[in-house]
Amino acid sequence: MNPDVSKAAEKLAKLRAQADKFTAPLAEAEAALAVAEEAEQARRAERAAEYDRAFAASWRERAQQASDADKAHRDRFAELLAKEPWFMAYMASRAERYKREKIMHAAQRAQSATGQPGTVPEPRIYDLRLMEDLIETTERMATAIAEDYAEELDAKRTAYIEATD
Repeated sequence: MNPDVSKAAEKLAKLRAQADKFTAPLAEAEAALAVAEEAEQARRAERAAEYDRAFAASWRERAQQASDADKAHRDRFAELLAKEPWFMAYMASRAERYKREKIMHAAQRAQSATGQPGTVPEPRIYDLRLMEDLIETTERMATAIAEDYAEELDAKRTAYIEATD
């Protein structure tokens, strides 16, 4: 037999023997890892169920707190808006438009009640673009805040589930 072939065959035999020596410990380590992963998955599932049960039991209180906070923030919002001259000017303008609308309706009603021909035009509809912009901006900013809260809530749940106590 060619000496190169003999050398290669010997080397292969030695490597196979070494590999066989590590096969059993490797299989044991893999099995131990699988058992540990399964145990961790079961532990996390139990922690998730525990967290979810507690959250389901307390959601009403949490929702009420959020509702109460919403009302307080809305009240504060109205207070702050009332201190803004630009906003109060806008509100005064809108109030005058509503007054005009009420005058127009009252005039139509008076003409109808007295049998006069209807000469009062229908009230105009005024564009509320400023309000739409304010609402859109508010909703965009509120959504970002709510998304941050949702991420925090998810992080708390994940941290609770992953905690090893």
